[in-house]
Amino acid sequence: MKEILKGIKNIIFDLGEVIVDLDISATEKAFAELLPLNNNSIYSYSTQTRVFDLLETGKISPQEFRNELRKLSSSDMTDEQIDIAWNAMLIEIPKRKIDLVQNLRLSYQTFVLSNTNKIHIDYVNAKLLPPLALLDLSEVFDQVYYSHDIRERKPDDAAFTYVLNKHELNPTETLFIDDKLENIETAQKLGIKTWHLTNREDLYELL
Repeated sequence: MKEILKGIKNIIFDLGEVIVDLDISATEKAFAELLPLNNNSIYSYSTQTRVFDLLETGKISPQEFRNELRKLSSSDMTDEQIDIAWNAMLIEIPKRKIDLVQNLRLSYQTFVLSNTNKIHIDYVNAKLLPPLALLDLSEVFDQVYYSHDIRERKPDDAAFTYVLNKHELNPTETLFIDDKLENIETAQKLGIKTWHLTNREDLYELL
């Protein structure tokens, strides 16, 4: 992995399946159990209804998201049931990942660029970080960018250029790590060096 870091000064990490271990099937299953049979495929790893995109870009609030899900699915799910199902995919942040980033931060600028939402981040802060003696991921990375805050999401160019321009990063000196090919392809188009992480355990090879 030394070769991939050659000439690199900045590393941009995705969160899901890069830093945060996910089990997407847990959320798919949770919604399937809550929703009527004809509406139980409202969310999957490869497809999601537009309401999820709106939440991830901060165009609707968490409460509007919950209300819209109920309307779309003709369901009487409670807010709590929705949040539990939606957060079911978030498994853990391995301490080794935090140690890895903190080691890399000694030599590189480190960033997060994640398609995510307030419901997920609130859960990460409340449940996944305290066991690591952390309150927020900004304690680990130089800067953290969430799609619902910057109102841009990958794979749109604007999500990447937001980070590049904000920190005046040279794309050729920047490595972007993500598990989704569509995001990798956009980064490559912008001249950013990339690593398509198909196995989350491979991240440890950076050290």
